[in-house]
Amino acid sequence: MTTKWLTLFLSRAVSRVMLDDIRAILPAEAVKIFINGLDESHYATVECIQIEENCALVASAIVVWRQLGHVHHITYQKGDVLRQVDDETQFQLFTLLKTHRAVLQLA
Repeated sequence: MTTKWLTLFLSRAVSRVMLDDIRAILPAEAVKIFINGLDESHYATVECIQIEENCALVASAIVVWRQLGHVHHITYQKGDVLRQVDDETQFQLFTLLKTHRAVLQLA
């Protein structure tokens, strides 16, 4: 069986507040984190095994940090589809994260 992954691109500012939380709430074997110090908008790439529990935890963390004022822009991408989802509910974000090959960019 092929493992499905979801991808998050975090800006440097979002990485400062969210990376430790992501490391704390997700099992170590379920997440890969890559840091690119040369790119402010794609500073951290987080790849996470795409199972319901992980998607729910990530959606929850995004909503908390958005409510605290650290996440201002959320962009969803799947193939050629690109859309702003800044105001999506936690359930809507969860649904997007469960989409195969989902990519969210947080800034």
